[in-house]
Amino acid sequence: MTRNAPRSPLRRPVALALRVVAATGTAALVAALVVARAAFAQQADRPAPVDDEVVARIQNSAATSWRAPLSASDPVEIRLVGINDFHGNIAPGAKAESPTGARPMGGAAVLAAYIQHERLTRQKRTLTLVAGDSIGATPVASAFLHDEPTMEFLNLLADGDCKPLDRKAWPTTPAPVVTKCRVISTLGNHEFDKGVAELERLLYGGRHPDDPPRGPVWKGMKIPYVVSNVVRREGRTPFLPASAIVDVEGVKVGVIGAVTLETASLVSPLRIADVQFLPEARPINTEVEKLKAAGAGPIVLVIHEGFQTPTSPQPVPLQLDEVSGRLKDVIPELDARIDVIVSGHSHKLTNALIATKGKAPLLVTQARQYGVGFSTIDLTVDRATGQVVAKGARILTPWADAGPGLKPDKKIEKLVAAATKVSASAEARLVGTTTVKLTRTKNTSNESILGNLVADAQRAAAGTEFAFMNTAGIRNDIDAGPITFGELYASQPFGNLVLRMTMTGAEILNVLEQQWSGPNAGTTRVLHTSGLRYTYDLRRPVGSRVVDTQDSEGLPLDPKRRYSVAASDFIQVGGDNYSGFSAARDVAPVMTDRDALERYIASKGGTVSPALDGRTQRLDAAN
Repeated sequence: MTRNAPRSPLRRPVALALRVVAATGTAALVAALVVARAAFAQQADRPAPVDDEVVARIQNSAATSWRAPLSASDPVEIRLVGINDFHGNIAPGAKAESPTGARPMGGAAVLAAYIQHERLTRQKRTLTLVAGDSIGATPVASAFLHDEPTMEFLNLLADGDCKPLDRKAWPTTPAPVVTKCRVISTLGNHEFDKGVAELERLLYGGRHPDDPPRGPVWKGMKIPYVVSNVVRREGRTPFLPASAIVDVEGVKVGVIGAVTLETASLVSPLRIADVQFLPEARPINTEVEKLKAAGAGPIVLVIHEGFQTPTSPQPVPLQLDEVSGRLKDVIPELDARIDVIVSGHSHKLTNALIATKGKAPLLVTQARQYGVGFSTIDLTVDRATGQVVAKGARILTPWADAGPGLKPDKKIEKLVAAATKVSASAEARLVGTTTVKLTRTKNTSNESILGNLVADAQRAAAGTEFAFMNTAGIRNDIDAGPITFGELYASQPFGNLVLRMTMTGAEILNVLEQQWSGPNAGTTRVLHTSGLRYTYDLRRPVGSRVVDTQDSEGLPLDPKRRYSVAASDFIQVGGDNYSGFSAARDVAPVMTDRDALERYIASKGGTVSPALDGRTQRLDAAN
């Protein structure tokens, strides 16, 4: 809580709600919050606000727990700290609205202070587990230095005997790695954004090709990376070790890593041509067998895949049909001897017990994204049998204005300050101005203001009749007012190339239909367009949902005519499952997507005012 924050009439009711939760558990949570909001409305003489952010954080600070009928004769208490989807957010700046005003949270130094605090009572019995996407789609402070500052942040979290990874020996280890390092990470899809060679440079050390020949050389990672379902195409050898064993006061804890199978469609195929991503369950189960044969007790799966649960934590285990997302499809195939899943990818608050075919429910956590949350998981293990007899979790917020956040980690503060200093001038450079907030929020026809602007910019840069931009390539909104390069970078962090190409009307129609068919069926992946207006109806059969198209002159697409088209290199080679772009001919690079957007803003006199203009119309839903 900030010292100068104004007193709020909701402070006492929320405090009361928290005391009720502490006294009676999560069952009374919703009722307590309703009371708090009603009290606020009565005191303020106006409708009570619906603050989903605060409610979610209160709910997840409560614990999910399970205990076996029998207790252990010689129990060992082990704590797991989970983080996921950090995405290079090393600098402080994130805030959450609360009844007393915006509260600062996160940043590498603050998050590290909380992790160190969690280690205090169980220094040698705490494992920190990282569920991928630590880098990729990162802010300038990290990206400007090839994400080395974020990787060094993870190195500085190292606890125990953590040794540099060996490029020659590390990837080829067929058996579980035995390590004394108490920080272990898996890979996310975004670790592959810059390609396999760059990922290996970050893991094992080396100079980036764009760096000057003199100066410090990146030394690589000290913490183990494990992933079970990625192999090299040549020889199908492991890309990394699949699992690790950490001895915790005589208890062998097994940790298995995995990344979403969808990585193959989320990263440019050209950048991951050397590796193959396997369906997750079988290689994970293989590692369970190996770990158990090696004497492991608790088994923890650290996977960059997730799901969404109802409001959590829940007082009883959930059935899988009560959750949504890809991880729910993976879990039924997993070995029942897995005790805990530390998940990622979906950026959702997850703290749930899931009923499975095993005797004990499966505990699954995920701590949102960008370092604004972390999970604490407590396991009670019978030393004699290695069995988990109790487990529970909380999802906590690393507030910067309270508790451990008041004393950020000094070494990491220094690291962040140095990185920020190097990138500051580039980040602050003024690109232009927008009279409206450039938001990714989509209407019911899946059109967004920022999507329209980016598509228009790429069409102008390529000088084409049409342009297509994938939603996932736009990562952040931009507030109304001045636009800095840092904001532009955060919005389009991948540096994809805009390509000019030629496609027939029939080929373009095929691409439009791919938004809702094949691997994209049931997803929210859409294409933002420029120069092309179209109407669709999801009540129609798959493959014939586009009911009308118009070019800039109001004419329908001619299936036989060739049109000039702009699109990124990511989707042109099949990213986001848009294989239809591969039919294009006369493909030529133009410039990066960021350069295209910056030039477009300049061409408008430095000021843009984009709007929703109905270029996409959905018939089965009202805007």
